[in-house]
Amino acid sequence: MQKARRVTYQILYDGAEVGLSSRCESLSYTDNDSSNADEITINLSDRNMEWALGKGFVPEKEHDLDVTIFFHNMTNNSIYQLYHCGNFTIDDITYSGGSGGHKCSIKGVSLPAGLGFQTGKVSKTWEKVTVKQIAEEIKGKYGMENLYFWAGEPIIEKVDQEEQSDSEFIAKLCSDQGLFIKIYKKGLVIFDKSMYEARGITATFSETDFEDWSWNSTLIGTYTGAKISYTQVDKKAKNKKEKTKIISVTVGEEPRILVLNEKADSKEEAERTAKAKVNAENEKAVTLEFTALGNANIVASCNIEIKGMGRIDGKYYVTKVSHELSGGSGHKMKVSAYRIFTRL
Repeated sequence: MQKARRVTYQILYDGAEVGLSSRCESLSYTDNDSSNADEITINLSDRNMEWALGKGFVPEKEHDLDVTIFFHNMTNNSIYQLYHCGNFTIDDITYSGGSGGHKCSIKGVSLPAGLGFQTGKVSKTWEKVTVKQIAEEIKGKYGMENLYFWAGEPIIEKVDQEEQSDSEFIAKLCSDQGLFIKIYKKGLVIFDKSMYEARGITATFSETDFEDWSWNSTLIGTYTGAKISYTQVDKKAKNKKEKTKIISVTVGEEPRILVLNEKADSKEEAERTAKAKVNAENEKAVTLEFTALGNANIVASCNIEIKGMGRIDGKYYVTKVSHELSGGSGHKMKVSAYRIFTRL
């Protein structure tokens, strides 16, 4: 007989067990694939208003949450699964009361506690540098422990950070270079998305696995190529006007050309930027969303396969997973994904 499905939690506060785990009634967790930080909301019982009244230990903003979920009897072939959501900085606390009792809701984001990472405006010119070198500097600036980097390292001639937060700047830089970035509280993960799309299948789904689903195929906003310009410097030219030339570059081909206003400092950089923009736009060409029984193996940046659904069949890259969990009703997940395509 199938044992009852249930979930339990380990919630550490600044690395210590302070009683949050046993008070957790439900939890929602959003795992994003790129640029956006992961988010978590933990709903706890505030027994006798102890926290609201400030009695003894009280959770506070800007402290660290380390959250692990334990799945019991969720699948036929697995009695037990562990899912480490990661570390989060508490940024919002709500107390409430009523017939349902006293509650405390804590929200956290997977970003460093220092507000400067998100809000501090920085102006700086970077020259003859790689994305990895910039990421290393930003990692050190905010005391992050790790940088995981899987991509090429072409030299960027020049890039300006103009009144941008470091979070905004590194996210846009990676996007412009066609790279994935995942920002964690204690580190950065950067890689070429095509490398991850080439990996194997984490799980296969059919319609019977879905509680509900939605599939979309669109031509609007998708492209077969792009046009961009770059500046060429001729050091031998005597005429000042002839020293610099604006040269147009096209990647891909007709009929749907994306015209970019951005300018690059070399042909190689122009082509990288143009391809990255087209590939990013084309991720919305075929998309899928579904709600299903939670699976600890399904994470943002994994690949899944759809079978037995005709036009919907194919290999998809997961961009977002939202988990809703409670000890009583178990675990549901909402998954967003796009069908993997041939990149420029």
